[in-house]
Amino acid sequence: MRPRPPRKQLPPRKDQPPTERVQKLLSAAGVGSRREVERWIREGRLQVNGEVPALGAKLAPRDRITLDGRPVRLHAPAVKELHVLLFHRSPGETLDLKAATSRAAEHLNLPRSSGRWLAIQPMPPVDGGLEILTDDGSWAHRVSRGVHALTVDYVLRMRGPLSNELVEEFRAATDCEGEAMSILRADAQYGEGFNHWLNVTVRATRSAQVRHWWAARGIIVSRLMRVRFGPVHLSRELPRGHSRAMLPSERNALINEIDAAKSAYETEVSLAG
Repeated sequence: MRPRPPRKQLPPRKDQPPTERVQKLLSAAGVGSRREVERWIREGRLQVNGEVPALGAKLAPRDRITLDGRPVRLHAPAVKELHVLLFHRSPGETLDLKAATSRAAEHLNLPRSSGRWLAIQPMPPVDGGLEILTDDGSWAHRVSRGVHALTVDYVLRMRGPLSNELVEEFRAATDCEGEAMSILRADAQYGEGFNHWLNVTVRATRSAQVRHWWAARGIIVSRLMRVRFGPVHLSRELPRGHSRAMLPSERNALINEIDAAKSAYETEVSLAG
């Protein structure tokens, strides 16, 4: 009788979990806590390929795991889909995202999510314009840590005696009530009477600082809208009170610009210091 040829080694299945420490992998799969897994190993109840593994041993995709002689089947965790929205918020509309998910979505006309919508550097309620929302906390954390280095465009409706001299003074503004301001551009469009428009590009400068600067000089900002956030623009095709999904290309462009701008901004600050 001919001996059987050795079985061909199959490649790892794509749906199997990657190589990971035994305690971490089993706890992530919901089999037990890390401490429980460690106790099972010390008691000899948990085996990998018929042998008790060492604490912290790594598992290969095709390892056979048993607990008390019964096989333990692991399934790769489902990858959570990333949802990011561009939302055109009307001035004066409260961005109440701390309410129950269903009520917040219904009030703001947002799509429902299994999680809670989070805003990336939200505007004050009195202001409006472009808001970026996501239901992924890790993505929100990564983006929020670097948005201060991005350039932002505001459109301001001014009420009062706006003059070229004041606009020039605003362009050179570096401090407001002890807070740093960085005004990169300020272009005025003078209207008839007391209403004028000002297109502003800033960095690391909040809209409230802009309002306070002009109020201290007798000019009231009756409306302030954010129309650009780094590489992301508020288009005319997105009506007020509506949202749309942010395209993967837009998300990648935002992340790439944040990384580049953050590095350049930190270098600039260190040199200035």
